[in-house]
Amino acid sequence: MSSPPQPLLRWTRFASDPHGTGPEKRTAQITGLITAAGLAAKTMRPPASFPRWRAWLAGVQARARFGACAGVDRAGIGLLGYRTLFYRDAIARHRGARVLLWETTYDTLLPAMARAAGFRLVAVPHNLEALVSEQVFADPAYDPTEDLGAEVRRLALADAVFTIAKEERWFLEARGLAPDYLPYFPDPVLARECAAVRARRVARVDARGEISGPLLVLGAAFNPATARGMQVQLSWLAELGPTAPSVIVAGPQTDTLLASFRSPRVELLGRVSRERLVELLVACSAMLIDTSGGAGAVTRIPEALLSGVPLIANPNAARDQHGTAGVAEYTTPAEFHALCRGPHALPPAPPAPAAAAARFQARLQALVGCAT
Repeated sequence: MSSPPQPLLRWTRFASDPHGTGPEKRTAQITGLITAAGLAAKTMRPPASFPRWRAWLAGVQARARFGACAGVDRAGIGLLGYRTLFYRDAIARHRGARVLLWETTYDTLLPAMARAAGFRLVAVPHNLEALVSEQVFADPAYDPTEDLGAEVRRLALADAVFTIAKEERWFLEARGLAPDYLPYFPDPVLARECAAVRARRVARVDARGEISGPLLVLGAAFNPATARGMQVQLSWLAELGPTAPSVIVAGPQTDTLLASFRSPRVELLGRVSRERLVELLVACSAMLIDTSGGAGAVTRIPEALLSGVPLIANPNAARDQHGTAGVAEYTTPAEFHALCRGPHALPPAPPAPAAAAARFQARLQALVGCAT
């Protein structure tokens, strides 16, 4: 009887939830890949607090020991000390493989401390963090160049880096790193649910090979970038007047933050249950996605395609999916209007990224094997 695998250490601030937010779905995907590889992971849990004097002293010591690597989101000495104590205790208490799976790649302190403790590092950034800051939109004077350079330097501390988007892999390669690509794909639980939606949609295909129904806009309106995209699409649809197709908008706060767009052709549902969402996915003709700015990849796209739902997206939202069957891109209002009118055919199901997943799992297994 073989002994259970030695767990690796993992840092992510997101729950592993296949039905959660985009980051939570990515964490769930990675959890599934770890388990399928015959490995285990121990996730670091931050404490509620430390005494202020301990945090301050730890911050001073971290600055003295790690210098420039002690940066934590440009934080003051107190937060730096809190993170120092949290990371130090988690590393010291770990009993298992000296490998850190680093998902929350927000600072340089953790990889520096892990390296000093003899850990190997595998970075799986959910996106390039410097490019998702709201300062990009809120502060015209903000230049992410400095933050982006610092992010590249800290990712360079890892033994392996796996990006969620092709564009981010290209950028890091251009900066001298050697990242691999691990695209988002729903974890097995969500993948099975998507396949069940597809089966129901197949039964709705008409003689022309098309599916009729309202257009679906899906997302959390409290995310400023998501809300901006929804506003653009709804305003362009309003230009069509009574000839506009019917639209259902679902997601947290869509019923309040988009209230000015309510009309006989637009239904704002707000947050919906998982059961209601499934019914919307079965009934819609296509899904609309529009984003501006940001980085990483839009997790709704592979989920929608796996569910048999075609997508109408602007080029930014379609990043990492250009040329994918079932993803139609628009740039102008006229192109958007034409795509919304249809026809809307059932797209092919995208294949699971088996080769990319195998490379990720093999890298983890190799590092765990030599660090146990």
